[in-house]
Amino acid sequence: MREETAGDEGGEPVRPVTSPAPAGRAWPRAAIWVASLAVGLAVLAASLEFMRRQGLDPWTWFSAIFVLVAAIPAPFVVLALSLKAAEVALNAAAWKIVLDTSYPEEKIGFRQTLGVVQGGVGMFAVIPPKFGAVAVLGLYRVAFPSLGVTAVLATRVVQGLSSTILGTVLLVVFGALSAGFGESSGFAASVTAFYSARPVLATLVTVVLTVLLVAAVRRGRDWLRVFLAEIALGGAILRTPRRYVFLVVAPTLLAFALRWGVTGTLLTAFGIPVSLGTLLRVNVSHGIARTFQVTPGGFGTTQAFDLVALGGIAPVEVITAYSLSQSAILFVFNIAFGLVALIWAFGWERTARLIRLPGRRVASGPAPAAQPGIG
Repeated sequence: MREETAGDEGGEPVRPVTSPAPAGRAWPRAAIWVASLAVGLAVLAASLEFMRRQGLDPWTWFSAIFVLVAAIPAPFVVLALSLKAAEVALNAAAWKIVLDTSYPEEKIGFRQTLGVVQGGVGMFAVIPPKFGAVAVLGLYRVAFPSLGVTAVLATRVVQGLSSTILGTVLLVVFGALSAGFGESSGFAASVTAFYSARPVLATLVTVVLTVLLVAAVRRGRDWLRVFLAEIALGGAILRTPRRYVFLVVAPTLLAFALRWGVTGTLLTAFGIPVSLGTLLRVNVSHGIARTFQVTPGGFGTTQAFDLVALGGIAPVEVITAYSLSQSAILFVFNIAFGLVALIWAFGWERTARLIRLPGRRVASGPAPAAQPGIG
């Protein structure tokens, strides 16, 4: 952007001149969307062809699924969305406590943290995680202009530490059960057999992986040192363990449970048996599916992983109907609630700037006002 600092002969200052954004800036995002659409259509075409080869009529199959989706009782949808909203609110409240303790001078309000948390969820619903992280970091800059992105990330890590540990433990347990530890035909037994049959090759693979891991750690050492320093500052609440447990860990773990409650509610709506094993399978599969997400809402990849996770527990049509319903319901809710939370936190104009079209240049506005006394 170019600004004229001198005035004209009459003493009137010349207004800033905004240079139009280069047209080339729009093409990367457009290319990503086109590529995602192309991949989605290719997967759909391949799926239809696979069904035909299996002797199934795709349209009859989709009609049966549509009937199941349309028949979902409204109370289950309302309950699932209420649990989802409560989950987001609890995470936002816990994060506000961490931020207030580390940076009390910022006077950060609940509506700011709610807007950032749900706004980020809405962004990840539309943009695949591989590209959405950049947008969320931009949201952090807008929401907390006086704090560095690393500082904000550090407080987010401190807030979500308990749920991360719990999720990791559950993932390890699920992986151990799936790998068949203690079974003669399990994954662990296969690895042991590989080392016994090909010791030289196995040793070479181990050395290569170790070297790569050490190189990655050494390259990221400086960044890790800075991040740990920010963790020390952003984790000020850790110096008061009781306060951290009751005001951060408890609501964060409750939010974790509510997220699983959303899944359990919709499983029940479709008559799929709900158990700890079922919930573990579905939530782990959803986490893995997000890693490979290429379409908005994760449509396609989520259904594929759900079919594997719930295989043998319910009919294929019921699993597909459940998976599509949950994806569609949460996709719409995350976007709608995200917009409402962003508008409540930053106002309509700043929210419009955040979701501006690709390539459109917007002058930076004033920093968002803190919301003292809210929440």
